Amino acid sequence: MSELKSRPPVKSKLDLDAFIAGAEEKVTAKSTQKRKEVYPWEQPGVREDVTKVYNLRLSEPYRLKLNYIGKNTPGSMQKFCLDVLQDAIDAKIKELIK
Repeated sequence: MSELKSRPPVKSKLDLDAFIAGAEEKVTAKSTQKRKEVYPWEQPGVREDVTKVYNLRLSEPYRLKLNYIGKNTPGSMQKFCLDVLQDAIDAKIKELIK
């Protein structure tokens, strides 16, 4: 049967100094490193070849205007919207991450 002690074990001064020095090194190393933020579109597993659907609500006049664009230009309404929207998204991202 082991003997129970009423006080915690005493650490030597050398152990405490080493512990404090180690903590100071870690804090200094972390504070000097610049962390590059990994954005959601940069995460591993995000694929360019995967297409996700996003529904867009347009007022009736804008839906009719989009139909008109689709009928009177090469390509489709989908391609027109995708081209315009991707450029706008990229411009806004550049503004936000500056």
